[in-house]
Amino acid sequence: MIPQIPLKYRDAERWSFGDTESSADELAKRVIDGTKTATCSNLDDDPEPEAGEIFVVVDGRNNPVCAVQLTDVKQVPFDQVTEQHAWEEGEGDRTLAYWRTEHQRFFEEYEMFEPTMPLLLMKFKLVEKF
Repeated sequence: MIPQIPLKYRDAERWSFGDTESSADELAKRVIDGTKTATCSNLDDDPEPEAGEIFVVVDGRNNPVCAVQLTDVKQVPFDQVTEQHAWEEGEGDRTLAYWRTEHQRFFEEYEMFEPTMPLLLMKFKLVEKF
């Protein structure tokens, strides 16, 4: 049975982590178990999210998994992301080396990687599991 999004979250933006169905599934599980408490994105023309905003995390099939609330948002150049942030993203072996390798690969796929490119680093907390 596909979980339903509670009415109070129906207007929240949907987030999927990773760039494949299987990675989205795995990372959604890591949000639920508390391993993943942060993410990042490149800066674009969309309005920057703010601490306090709520997002619905979806799995690789776009099924809602949980709601998270942003607790911190800041801009940091790619080459200044810290070991702590890499750990909080909860991906792979959670090291900065792994984080840099995977995120560089991802951004290069979209031809937007620069070592000093500005990123939005976002921390969040789990609000509700569906």
